[in-house]
Amino acid sequence: MQLAVIIPAYNEEKTITAVIKEYRAALPEAKIYVGDNNCVDRTAEFARAAGAEVIKCPQQGKGNAVRKLFESIEADIYVMIDADLTYSADNVRELIQPVADGNADMVVGARKQVSNNAFSISHKIGNWILTTFLNRMFKVRLKDILSGYRVMSREVVENLLLIAEGFEIEAELTIRILRERYHIIEIPINYRNRPDGSKSKLSTWGDGFLILYTILTLFRDYNPMIFFFLLSMVFASAGLISGLYIFIIYLQTGMMYHIGLAIFTTLNILLSAIIFVMGLLLDSFNNSWRLLQVNLRRNQLLLKKLNQEN
Repeated sequence: MQLAVIIPAYNEEKTITAVIKEYRAALPEAKIYVGDNNCVDRTAEFARAAGAEVIKCPQQGKGNAVRKLFESIEADIYVMIDADLTYSADNVRELIQPVADGNADMVVGARKQVSNNAFSISHKIGNWILTTFLNRMFKVRLKDILSGYRVMSREVVENLLLIAEGFEIEAELTIRILRERYHIIEIPINYRNRPDGSKSKLSTWGDGFLILYTILTLFRDYNPMIFFFLLSMVFASAGLISGLYIFIIYLQTGMMYHIGLAIFTTLNILLSAIIFVMGLLLDSFNNSWRLLQVNLRRNQLLLKKLNQEN
């Protein structure tokens, strides 16, 4: 069984050596790869010196780096971690075991705090909001959708289409796993402070907005009927409220006032109907596309089996 530890990195010269040594000690049989995401410090040099293979990832952004690593590396199991020394390797084998046994397709290290300063207040609030939002939209009970510590099977890596460019990659991985009916489990892990002198590249508000946008976009793509139904209800509600106001005034006075408001009401009702029909059409298209993907995947597996037999 081939194990690959992949570490996307951007200017992490202060921590990369310690990360590689820690996971080399915990998983001596694994190959360790560092994704050099246009580092301008000595991250790549230190990574090679520590025994890792460095892969150049020219497109800036964590999502781009992760995608490049997935495309460049062949393994049976992939362990994805950050390069900032915040994820402990103490229970890495515990995370690998469910995937190795075929009991899970992805295992996420749900972060626990080792110290009170491991998470900033803004990160705690942001993570809670985004996790709660995703749980409500996809009807799951996950605790940490933004963890960068994940173990994945070869099938997951080969079959998930990823488009995220930055720190929204973790949210996209979670959503695509859920939607494609892969089995995902969470295992608590220790989460440490960054060492002194090491600074986070994550922007709480900027990247938080991108993550929220990714969740909404993927929810729209995977559940167009629900998404457009809810959107149509917004316009329908606005139209009904304004229409009810006009109707009450008419009952009281016997005259039609507020012509502009009447036009506003009509436009909202029409928009609501158009958006609802759009949702029906996109849902039908989405189901047809998914059926085509399933058939293509079945044919690929059949061809692969036939080639192995021959």
